[in-house]
Amino acid sequence: MKQQKSTKKRSFVKGFVWETSMFILCILIFWAFGMDFMKSLGINTFILIIKISLYYVNERIWKKIKWGKI
Repeated sequence: MKQQKSTKKRSFVKGFVWETSMFILCILIFWAFGMDFMKSLGINTFILIIKISLYYVNERIWKKIKWGKI
C-alpha cells in the first residue's frame, strides 16, 4: 500500500481548523468566568497565532521523521 503524504497546505488547514475551534472555546470560557469579552478576544488572538505557527512547524518536523511509519 502506498503511503499518503500531507501537503504543506493540508498541514496548515488542519492547524487552522483545530486552533480556530479552540480559540472560540477559550473566548467563551474566559467570558463565562467574567473576563471582559474584548480582553478575552485580544489575549486569545495572540495565543491563536502562536499556537497555529507552532502546530504547523510541529507537523512539518514530524513529516520528516521516519520513525513509526509503515
